[in-house]
Amino acid sequence: MYHFGKRFIRPLEQLFQFKASSSRLRRLLPENFKKELAVCYSIAIENDVNKRELQVNWDDGTTSRFPHIYLRDNCQCPDCFHSSAKQRLITDSNVFDAYDVNTTALSAKLNSDLRQIEIKWDTDEHISIFDADWLKRRKFPTSGDQVGKKICYSNRRLWASDLNDNIPTVDFNEILSNDMTLYGWLQDLATVGLTMIKNVPKEVGQVDRIASRVAYLRVTNYGRTFTVKSKLNPSNLAFTDKGLSLHTDLPYFELIPGIQLLHCIRQASGGGGENQFVDGFQVANVLKKENPYYFDLLSTHAFIYSDIGNDYVEYNQLSHHPMITLNKHGKVIRFAHNSQARSSLLDVPEDKVTDIYRAFHKVVKIMYDPANLVTKKMDAGDMVVFDNWRVLHGRSAFQVTSEGGRHLEGCFIDWDEAASRMRAIEEKHKLESFTGVI
Repeated sequence: MYHFGKRFIRPLEQLFQFKASSSRLRRLLPENFKKELAVCYSIAIENDVNKRELQVNWDDGTTSRFPHIYLRDNCQCPDCFHSSAKQRLITDSNVFDAYDVNTTALSAKLNSDLRQIEIKWDTDEHISIFDADWLKRRKFPTSGDQVGKKICYSNRRLWASDLNDNIPTVDFNEILSNDMTLYGWLQDLATVGLTMIKNVPKEVGQVDRIASRVAYLRVTNYGRTFTVKSKLNPSNLAFTDKGLSLHTDLPYFELIPGIQLLHCIRQASGGGGENQFVDGFQVANVLKKENPYYFDLLSTHAFIYSDIGNDYVEYNQLSHHPMITLNKHGKVIRFAHNSQARSSLLDVPEDKVTDIYRAFHKVVKIMYDPANLVTKKMDAGDMVVFDNWRVLHGRSAFQVTSEGGRHLEGCFIDWDEAASRMRAIEEKHKLESFTGVI
């Protein structure tokens, strides 16, 4: 009766009969026989009817336990899952059944040739078939796992002044014409956070072309794109010839734009206009090591940022963020700092105000430490693209002459779109590094 190897063990429950009731099948099994065991090569499954869970012993020595309700919820058959929409077919008529934790798998068996697990349910004897590899990719997380991680959060590489003359660089036309170049550039953007695109035409409209290659750009109160050059009565300090301290952009948005593109169409002929960059995650890392108390202050207290004016639209932007945002694992996922836009309203207890300013001072010292700073003066035809949730940027003052002033065009993209494009390329080209979930 027990035949291991390519064939599965005959389920013990097949030796017993089931009698139907009006609502569910009533199980007439002896308590000691309410399990079934099956093996397929080095994979084995055990269906526990009492606990309502399926145990899978994987070929790598790990074990997963899938509650029956989870498996029923994720049935991939055409009656339960729409293949083209890639969504569950839950309607108003079956929404309550979809979350019934008493749902029970009557039997489970393996198909060794197809590496599939077939489950028969107690309601209407519905059949679900799961690909073993598909199910393995959905193992529940242990303390060491990070399930469902976003591609823009993974494999980050911290940097300091070592990135001077080493900024990841790619050709403009290669990004437009080659999926794998686009993918590699987005990977650099996700892991390093600072990239350079060379050989960009020296005319407006090129940031839109790059944004469209990824997905679409993010419209803000400054428009679809924005021009960075000195203006009379500017709506932002960026539109002057003054130097700008290191900052991240648009912290006064609830959803801060994730990626910024800046294209140098014409550089300042009279000198100045060098860009500075610093890795905010590296700054946070140094701060945590040198002063955990300041790190705690800046990751627990939120600061108000505002922007009021009239540009693409009349606006009065206001939002509230800590300088250092952590995920549930305590990992830094965003660094937001903009002294120009930080409101005089300080949402901090009175006895913490002075310490907050001490923490600010410490952060600025780390930022401007030459060991952490990257300086780059862009040439006309360069485009810098960076992670606005991570990389702070600034510039030195520049001089406008009769020969012309400094002219940049910029725009924003959200990380959702960049991560989506990466997953789409992974799926399209069947890359081993696929991070999608379907």
